[in-house]
Amino acid sequence: MQEKNRNDSQSRHKVPFQTPFLPKNPKVVSVKEGYNQWSEIYDDETNVLIMLEERYLYPKLAQRKVRNIFDCGCGTGRIAHWLRQQFPQAEISGADFSEGMLKKAREKNADSRISWHSADLNQPFPFSGSVFDLVVSSLVIEHINALDNYFSEIKRVSTPEAEIFITGLHPAMHMLGISARFENEANEHVHPESQCHSLSAIFNAATAAGLQVTRIEEHIADAELVAQAIKAERYLGIPLLFIMQMHISR
Repeated sequence: MQEKNRNDSQSRHKVPFQTPFLPKNPKVVSVKEGYNQWSEIYDDETNVLIMLEERYLYPKLAQRKVRNIFDCGCGTGRIAHWLRQQFPQAEISGADFSEGMLKKAREKNADSRISWHSADLNQPFPFSGSVFDLVVSSLVIEHINALDNYFSEIKRVSTPEAEIFITGLHPAMHMLGISARFENEANEHVHPESQCHSLSAIFNAATAAGLQVTRIEEHIADAELVAQAIKAERYLGIPLLFIMQMHISR
């Protein structure tokens, strides 16, 4: 009788999980295929996540004194090209899994101080150890399968004094049905394969790899963002972005 009552109580208090922002028929494709397709329109879209990231991340990067920079998951080179303006003497390396994205990055600027590399970030990175004194990995982590390998590789290629910045779509958005996605010419909602990593899982994986997390920020969609892009209104008050800052444990 006690077991039955306990089960009845659990049933009454069970709340169905809902994903209000998930399209009815999402088309899930591989990360490489998805971003190769997306590359054709990526820079032309209004991306509220990028708007919020640039507001909070760029001032942190501008404070650095660096010589060698790694844009880990560089996409079309948005951050790499911004960093080139901030640090004209620095060497910048961008790596990405999508040849379509890399093609767009190369077309933007043929600067010899920016090198572009085709790399699967779930595998060992194509760089020697202890090279970079600034590492930025922007909006990539939802496509990382093995966090332990990812953070171990970030540590390996970083100098002892390096600062590391990881940004991503907030897990709260994943739980509401939002992940990296775009709408193609056939009006299909295309989702490159992704997964929801909790902030604690990311923190623990970084720590286990020998990195020390020094700051975590969580940023909501706010009135300022809505003023920039009305499409952000549907996310008003919801955590949209996280930023983690870290360095090699000292």
